[in-house]
Amino acid sequence: MVDLSSQTLSQLADLKKQIDVEIVRRKESEKQNLRAEMQRMAAAAGLSLAEVVGSGEKKTRKVTSTGVAQFANPADASQTWTGRGRKPQWVLDWLAAGKALDALRV
Repeated sequence: MVDLSSQTLSQLADLKKQIDVEIVRRKESEKQNLRAEMQRMAAAAGLSLAEVVGSGEKKTRKVTSTGVAQFANPADASQTWTGRGRKPQWVLDWLAAGKALDALRV
């Protein structure tokens, strides 16, 4: 084991950088070796590595619509609300005035 107590702060920082670089290099090397071994195993079974572990492509998430506007502001028709989530301020103001939500329905 190396005696680190005799090293200067600069020397320790350099050593740490070298260690970090070596760790990354070795991880990459191990990953390549493991991939090669897995390819050999898959080939021995008559399969490709992609067939065994998948193609590596991320599955796409199903796109959902934001919803159809169910309510519209009578003062400004560009302001709409689907009826989901928090009520917009104009809906809250409408309800606070004692008016019915159904009156805003599109």
